[in-house]
Formats: sequence, structure tokens, C-alpha cells
Amino acid sequence: MAPKEERSPSSSLIISPTMNSVTWIYFSVTFLAMAICVGGMAGNGAVIWLLSLRVQRSPFCVLVLNLAVADLLFLLCMASLLSLETGPLLSNSTSATVYEVIKRTKYFAYLAGLSLLTAISTQRCISVLFPIWYKCHRPRHLSAAVCSALWALALLMNFLACFFCIRFWHPNENLCFGVDMVFNSLILGIYLPIMITSSTILFIRVRKNTLLRRRPRRLFVVILASVVVFLTCSLPLGIYWFLLYWVGLPQDVTLLCICVSRFSSCFSSSANPLIYFLVGSQKHHRLQESLGAVLGRALRDEPEPEGRETPSSWTNDGA
Repeated sequence: MAPKEERSPSSSLIISPTMNSVTWIYFSVTFLAMAICVGGMAGNGAVIWLLSLRVQRSPFCVLVLNLAVADLLFLLCMASLLSLETGPLLSNSTSATVYEVIKRTKYFAYLAGLSLLTAISTQRCISVLFPIWYKCHRPRHLSAAVCSALWALALLMNFLACFFCIRFWHPNENLCFGVDMVFNSLILGIYLPIMITSSTILFIRVRKNTLLRRRPRRLFVVILASVVVFLTCSLPLGIYWFLLYWVGLPQDVTLLCICVSRFSSCFSSSANPLIYFLVGSQKHHRLQESLGAVLGRALRDEPEPEGRETPSSWTNDGA
């Protein structure tokens, strides 16, 4: 939810002349984060295009497609916010309104991505614990229904936060930020335990296959890598909101927290396409295969034959 230092392009960052070193760090990390945003938008855009048009979609691919959309939207909003803060501003009233809309859209995308990643790890955990039910009795359109529900929930949470702030507590920004903290606590308190528990079960399954000298499914590796990247990179964005609200940090420390959290969250939303490529590509043919073949192999929910790499049969064009 909304950190209280992010108010508008003109008031969100107050940098004094005595903060030269911190200012240089801020702008350096900001431009690096913008570069990562551009690369991440290209990668997630490629995933969306391949899953929409070229790769045969499975129930898991539906979740991955929605996660890529959430990451793309988050990176687009983050790049826009960084551009407003470091570039020429519009009029104060216009820039403040645009800034607030983009900021709220960013939190909506962040919440949607968190919930979708939780759903992905939970679905794989269910497939491990109840394989017969998952294979034979799982509702056909369960993944699409889950995605729709999670998008609607993320939209509802942001709408309620905006409604209470604008309707009742608009003059008092502390109360508005308190509402955001309540929603943020509920989100992290529900989604994180589910994500960690399901990922731990998947890790035990992968570890068991390793001990038995069986090759773990690439899909399990993709999920575990995505969860680890989120917990180490994107989670600080939620944690530092609590620090800013409950702890009176110095301005220098606050600015550095903003830099680290933004950079890490941009990297987290940009990392999934790279994970798909690294896990799905074959060791000796990484530059010779089409992206559709690599993505299809990374998202394959089937065990591979022992001792050899298998070509992907998930692309419609026979790649």
C-alpha cells in the first residue's frame, strides 16, 4: 500500500544541499532501476505474446500469463513514477493527480502479482499432495476463475483504501496511511504464510527427487526460483512501508530505503522471464532454440526422461 513519503512529484522527495552523497546514490539507483524496468517490460511482454499466441496453454500457463501482465503493469507504473520524479514536471495540480493515479495502479499491480504468485505455488503444492484429484477431478476452468477472483480482490482492496481516504480522511494523511497499513497487514499476513508453506512442500519434493537421483520437474524449479526472488527482492517493498510508519527514520536512511526497495522490486518483477529462459533452455543449445520452445519446456508439467534433454512440443509452430 501507499508509503507516506510518496505523495506527489513535488513533495515526495525533499533533498537538502547537505545530502550530496545520498542524492547521487538516489539518482544513480533510480536510473539503474529505470533500465531494469525497460528490460523487464520487454521480457514480460515477450512472455505475454508467446503464451497468448504461440505456446499451447495449460492451466498453469494461464496463471503465468496473468502474473506476466501484473509484472508488466507494475514495471510500467514504476518507470512512470521514476520519470515524473526525475524529469520535468507538469503543473502542480496535474502532476499530483497523475502521480496519485499511477501510484495507486502500481500498488494494485503489486498486490495482484503477490496473490498470483501465491496461487501458482499453492496450485503446484495441491498437485503434489493430491495428484489423483488434481489430474482427474480438478475443475477445468479453475485457473481462469482464480485469476479473475484475484484481480477483482486486488481492485477491491485498492478501491476501498481510496474510498475511505477520499471520502472521510482526505485532510489527514496519517489516517489514510493507517488504512493502507491495515490492508497491507492483512495481505502479508494471509498470502505470505500460504506462499512459504506451499513453497516449502515443493522444495521438499525437489530435494527428495534429488536424493533419489531423479531429475526434478522444471516447473517446480521455476516456481521455487520465482518465490525466492520475490521473498528476497520484492518483499522489502512491503516491509519498508512498516518501517516508515512505525519507526522515525532519518531522512538519509529513508531515502536509501526507498532506493533499495524500488530497485529490488523492479528486479523481482523483471526476473521471471529470465528464470523461464535459464530453466527451460538446454545447456548446449541456449542460443539456437526459439523463445517459444524454451518457454514451453520451462512450463512443462511433465517429468522428463532420465539422462537426456527433450525437445519442447508446446509451440504451435513446431519449434
